[in-house]
Amino acid sequence: MKTLRRVLLLSAVSIGGVVLLAPLASASATPDVVQIADSLLPVAEVPQIAADRGGLSERAGSTVASPEVLEELRESAMPTPGAVPMEATLHPVAVPAALPTPQRVVTYAGNSVWDDLARCESGGNWAINTGNGYYGGLQFSLGTWQQYGGAEFAAYPHQATREEQIIVAERLRAARGYAPWPACRAKLGLP
Repeated sequence: MKTLRRVLLLSAVSIGGVVLLAPLASASATPDVVQIADSLLPVAEVPQIAADRGGLSERAGSTVASPEVLEELRESAMPTPGAVPMEATLHPVAVPAALPTPQRVVTYAGNSVWDDLARCESGGNWAINTGNGYYGGLQFSLGTWQQYGGAEFAAYPHQATREEQIIVAERLRAARGYAPWPACRAKLGLP
C-alpha cells in the first residue's frame, strides 16, 4: 500500500512539474534573429595562398597568391617539426628509502606466565606493532619500556626478542606486580 501511494505521489509530482515548466521551455525556445554580415573583409582584400600540401589533393579552382605574399609567408612561417619516434620510453622512479616493512610474527608455544600473558595481550605475537601505542607481545608503552630499561635491548619493544621483553616485564612486575596488564591479569587469575 505504501509503495502504491509513493508511485502515485511521484507520478503527480512529475506531471505537475512538466505542466509548470512547459511554458518556460516554450518561451526559451523562441529563435533569436541574428544578423550575419556577408563577409568580414571585402573579397578583393582576401589574399589567396597556395600552400604545399605534401601530396594532399588540392581543391579545384584554387588560386595562387602573388610572389610578394608568398615570400612574406615563407619568411614568417614556422619550421615544421621533425618526425618523432612513437616508442614507449621507460623512466626510473625513485623509491622512498623507508618503505614500510611487513610485520613479522614471532610466537612461542611456551607455557610460562609471560607466554600466557602474551597470548592474551597480543595473540602471542612478540613482534606485533598495531600502531595503537603499545608494542610487542606484552604490549608495553614506549615510556614504560624505556623506564624499565628496555632501551638497552631495542628502541621499541616489538623490535626486541621474546627473552628481552620478558626481562623488562620481570623488572616491571617486581615494581608493580601484574597491575600493568589489568584485563589479562583478571582473565588469567594473576595476583
